Parts: sequence; C-alpha cells; structure tokens
Amino acid sequence: MKKIIMFFMFATLLSCSNDDQVSKSIDAGISSNGSVLEGGILAFKNEESFVKEYSHLAELNKNELQNWISEKKVNALLNTTSDSLALQEDVIADSRLMYSDALKSILNSESKVKIGNKVLWLNERNFYLLSGSELNKTSTELISSKDNLEVYGQLLSLAGSSESLTSRNVIPNENRTITFVTPEQTISGSRLRHVVDLFNETIVLNDQIQTSKMYLRTILQYRSCSTFRCTWKEALNVRTFSTTLFCGACGNGSVAPWSLTDINVSGISGTQTYLLANWTISYVLANPYTNFAVSGPVTSLVPGGAFPVNISWY
Repeated sequence: MKKIIMFFMFATLLSCSNDDQVSKSIDAGISSNGSVLEGGILAFKNEESFVKEYSHLAELNKNELQNWISEKKVNALLNTTSDSLALQEDVIADSRLMYSDALKSILNSESKVKIGNKVLWLNERNFYLLSGSELNKTSTELISSKDNLEVYGQLLSLAGSSESLTSRNVIPNENRTITFVTPEQTISGSRLRHVVDLFNETIVLNDQIQTSKMYLRTILQYRSCSTFRCTWKEALNVRTFSTTLFCGACGNGSVAPWSLTDINVSGISGTQTYLLANWTISYVLANPYTNFAVSGPVTSLVPGGAFPVNISWY
C-alpha cells in the first residue's frame, strides 16, 4: 500500500514539474521571440512586446507576412477572412470595417490574442477581455453575449464614440476608411479599374494609445459579367505602384508627429497593403496629437496603361 501511495505522489510531483517546464518554456519563448502559439492563440509577454511585433509586421509585404504566419504556426485571421464581396459593386462604401494585414496576421481565426495574462477578442472596434468559459467560445458564440463582456481596448473611433474622450489626449483621426476609385479602362481586352483604400488604425489598450498608423491598400480589378449582372473581381495583372504625397505634419525630425513612407514597388499583383505613415510620441516641440493630413497622387501602372488617382485625408 505504501508503495502505491509513493507512486502516486511521485507521479503528481512529476506532472507538476512538467507543467512548470511547459510554463517556463512558453515564458522563455515569449521573451526571446516576441510571441509564441499557446492553445491556438498568439501570446505576448506584455503590451510593449505586442506593439513592437505589430509595428514590425506593418512594414512587411504580403509574402513576408505569410512566411511569418507559417513560422508561428497560427491559423491567422488574414488567411481566413475576405471582404471581396464588399468590393464587387460600382460604388464602394466608405463605412467598411478594415483591419491591417499586420493585425490580421497576429489575430487567430477567432480574432483572439493573448497579452500578458489577458486573452482579448476583437469584435468590430472593441477588444473584449475573455475569462473562464468564454476562452473556448467561438466568435459566433461570443457575439451573442458581448454586451456582458468587459471592454479592455479599442481600435479608436472618435466619430462613432458616444463617451467623452476629454480625459485623455487623443489623436483626432477617426478610425475610418476613405476609398478612391479610378475610371475604368479597357486594356488588352479587359475592363480594369484601380481601387485605393486609405485607412487609419489606432490601437488603444488599457486606456492608453499604443500605436497609430496609416495604411494604403491597392487593388486592381476587372469587370466580370454573367447573364444576370456584372461585378468587379480582383485582377492579377503584374503592376507597379507608387505614391507622390505631401504631408504637412510629417517629417524625419524630432518635431514631426508623423513619419511618411514613400511607396514605390514593382512586380506586384493582387491586393497589397502598405504602411504609409507612423505616429510617434517621442518628440519635444510639436503637439503629439496633431492630426494626420495627406494629399497627392498614387499610380498603378500595368503594361499598356496607367491608373492614377488623387487621394487626400482631411
């Protein structure tokens, strides 16, 4: 009998030791690699490491993001969602909800991420805090009870906010999308148009602005017609994409709240998203909460034609 008791005590101690080793291994992985996959969710050590990796991903192209996703072995939201239906019509709504490819690479297919000891679920503009039985629920299940969940953060949206934000400094950018569409052209027998989305993504966690970035998304589409209707679909023509923009609140010095990135890429196809500008609070003289404003032409070039369009934000 004593041998049996000793066996169970040894097995219990071994199990606890193994659990400790797994926990230490996860913590070490988070410290050294920025994030690790934990129960199908990417886990970050803290908000600082989350923002650092998100900012790194914002600078990557589509292929580089796919390599990162494969390395992390996460079933990313980027690969499980599509808004192509919203882009089929002649007139595209500006009210569409858009996330950057960087954010969609971090979130899993259920829009969840773990930061510290908190599991967050992103639904529309809110990061909800999950606990207990909520952790294993799908997004569909969580939607029905989201009014009972604690809001831990937001994709800041001043235009749609009903609460006062005067208690903290804010960036006066609405979290919104402005869409620009060129007139269609017939090139090599295809009716083509160029769609450009300009959008802001400001992440607030624990009532603090963590990061604010501006993105450009470029899409070349072709007109597809059937017996009943015509719609617009993604064209895979190889093209060049470039910007020539002016931003009054941008610069490389310590007094500029925004840094603007010139985009000039060739040999691309399909839908592509690029980091356009980054907000920083690390400067002395300027007002850090100066709004982003930009204007100028962006151009998509394909063999046989050009698709320029003037864009503006404020």
